[in-house]
Amino acid sequence: MTSPQLTAYQRARMCWQSASMDTDVLSSFAAYQRSKGLADTTVRNRASILRTLTQRTGRPLLELTLADLREHVGRKGIQPGSRRTERGAIVAFYTFTHAEGLTAQNPAQRLDPITAPKGEPRPFTKEQVDAMLNSGAYWRTRAMILLGYYQGFRVSQIARVHGHDIDLTGSTIRTVGKGSKDGILPLHPVIRKLAMMMPADGWWFPARGGRIGHVTGASVTNLITLAKKRAGILDPHLTPHSLRHAFGTDLVESGVDIRVIQALMMHASLATTQIYTGVSATRKREGILRLVPRPIPEQSGRLAA
Repeated sequence: MTSPQLTAYQRARMCWQSASMDTDVLSSFAAYQRSKGLADTTVRNRASILRTLTQRTGRPLLELTLADLREHVGRKGIQPGSRRTERGAIVAFYTFTHAEGLTAQNPAQRLDPITAPKGEPRPFTKEQVDAMLNSGAYWRTRAMILLGYYQGFRVSQIARVHGHDIDLTGSTIRTVGKGSKDGILPLHPVIRKLAMMMPADGWWFPARGGRIGHVTGASVTNLITLAKKRAGILDPHLTPHSLRHAFGTDLVESGVDIRVIQALMMHASLATTQIYTGVSATRKREGILRLVPRPIPEQSGRLAA
């Protein structure tokens, strides 16, 4: 706690030291996660969650208590899925700091598990995909949309497509999925045609501004989101990841075996793929349209009765 007698300089100095301490321990935590093979996206998301935690509490991460963690995870306005994700990041962090001797106790040890309802896919319709492709988006944004829909790629996979990943002879594409899992997938004919227009010996989406390497997943998200807005699609639940949901949903509706879909989406568990086997919005719409339309009476018919 800061004393009222502390000068502004002393308070600022303490804040700076706390921020510096958090930066150091988050850097160590990131290195630990990468050594275990966790995806860069997971590492970045966990760091963001932990920075939000220390900003909300106004105290260093290594000084937080179980009560602090419960108050943060239990705050209002957070969806169960997000709450569960935040808890996972916090538990992983404090398990690490306790094992490394950075904290005497593990304040997250008694942080109760959070149950969240089974997720449902939020796919774009075929018409919405067409609308984004014809929204006036630039060529590379259209290429990103096609990779999301025809290969089922996440934004991180889209960002790092390289010409060397494409095998036109075998008609395959190599990618790195969730958990740094390598995979070689069949190349959809649309993406095969796209590959002939993209660099054969370089990143398909190189970074700009003098930076080396490829664009970030966040850049892919921003570009596809802009195309979505230009297409007049206002549903906030539809995100660039919804292209992947459309991929899975449309494969199910086309009658593709669920285990084949699991392999194409590189899901470690079949249970993850099975969310696509639910009744889709398209099937619901087709179902309700089977009811024979009746004319709407203009009058009650009471006098005739």
